[in-house]
Amino acid sequence: MPPFLAKYGIYIGIALVVALILGLTYCQGQKAGKSGEVVKQQQREIGVQRDVGKANENAAEARVADTARAAQQERELKDALNATDDPARQRVLRGCLILRQQGRDTQDIPACRGP
Repeated sequence: MPPFLAKYGIYIGIALVVALILGLTYCQGQKAGKSGEVVKQQQREIGVQRDVGKANENAAEARVADTARAAQQERELKDALNATDDPARQRVLRGCLILRQQGRDTQDIPACRGP
């Protein structure tokens, strides 16, 4: 055995073991960092999917409300038109009904007050 190896062999062995441990620790850290980023990405995707689900629910509720409102407005229009046989009065009633459906006040319009 060379005198250099005999004198410093134990230190070289310890240095190699320490280097091996540090190398393995570094590789494990890299791997853990990558898997940690994957978990974060999955959490972000789950959050986005949850938000999309809520938006779809809100949109469905809005569509149902719009459909119900449109059906109600159609019924009101038919009732107003069936209330008279005079075409001129039907046009006036249709105009008044459209103004009310748009949220405008028709109380001050004499033709919209009633029969």
